Amino acid sequence: MASASTKPTVLIVDDEPPIRKVLTELLSMEGYPIETATNGQEALDMLARSSKSLIVLLDILMPVKGGREVMIELNARPSDRAKHKILFVSANDRLAANRDVKPDGEIAKPFDTNALLDTVAAVAGAMS
Repeated sequence: MASASTKPTVLIVDDEPPIRKVLTELLSMEGYPIETATNGQEALDMLARSSKSLIVLLDILMPVKGGREVMIELNARPSDRAKHKILFVSANDRLAANRDVKPDGEIAKPFDTNALLDTVAAVAGAMS
């Protein structure tokens, strides 16, 4: 298992403060550095400025710009898209309706803590 210093940063993108808080606490306890954004436009701006590869936990339904729109923009910029791993975090019906934009994975809300941690760990392992 990767040590905390080698774990990739996780960018949590969700407009709901309680969701951001829970995800931040869970992943921080596992040693992941955390950044947060409250909408998809903030996330795109952060990804464009980032020099490192990030795991992005991306809600689909948000104000300003949702997860689907983020994926469409990233897919139009292959070098940016290839740098980051994007996991949709949303209700099952939204996940199914948005698979065509090809996220790297998905986590259904309400999420099971162990499934969430296992999914993030698997993606992190694939990045190293």
